[in-house]
Amino acid sequence: RIRFSEAFENLICISRLEGVRSFWYQEETVRKVMKSFRGRALLADEVGLGKTVEALMILKEYILRGMVKSALILVPSPLVSQWSEELAAKFQLHFFSTEETAFRSGEPSFWNRPYVLASINVAKSPKNFPLVTQKEWDLVIVDEAHHLKNRNTLNWKIVNSLKKRFLLLLTATPVENNLMELHNLVTLIKPGQLKTAAEFKREFMTSGDPTDPRNREGLKELLAEIMVRNTRAL
Repeated sequence: RIRFSEAFENLICISRLEGVRSFWYQEETVRKVMKSFRGRALLADEVGLGKTVEALMILKEYILRGMVKSALILVPSPLVSQWSEELAAKFQLHFFSTEETAFRSGEPSFWNRPYVLASINVAKSPKNFPLVTQKEWDLVIVDEAHHLKNRNTLNWKIVNSLKKRFLLLLTATPVENNLMELHNLVTLIKPGQLKTAAEFKREFMTSGDPTDPRNREGLKELLAEIMVRNTRAL
């Protein structure tokens, strides 16, 4: 009954947060991702608006409803300890981290734990790549997801290879130099949403300027089914 109570309208995680004041737009984002996007989304809020809090509220809500029993969080190496502190202090969640002294690279038992927080550089190493990708994860969260913008890199390949039910990609800059970066990110979340690479280039990219989209309204509609971008102006 709790799992489906009022179809996610009432967020049961709110009363369980410590030292977190969630804003209305963050709560709306959580509802939208769970109700409309079915747990697979690109969280692209402007810097400082709390993408981390949104992602962890979604994680906590799924755990409380019994819908997530395993989760993997991949972040750049310098952010591992910061994420670990937020998880414990504000969300009462303990994740085994690749920064703990107990962690040994290439040890299968570490990756078999239900809740793992890892540096993406450690996860994609030759020793760990096969271990991380053979396990089935209920939810995967990737911070600073613009590091996945190139589908020829190991960063993109490891996230694409993960067995995952729900996926949250967090980045304030989903496009930096080329609209294909956006296509590559969206393909991880919902393959085919922006069509094939060739069709995407033909329909949505201006020849001679890879950052200037054609058919903006059509692109916005497709992105609205998978991306949330809260802005300060809003």
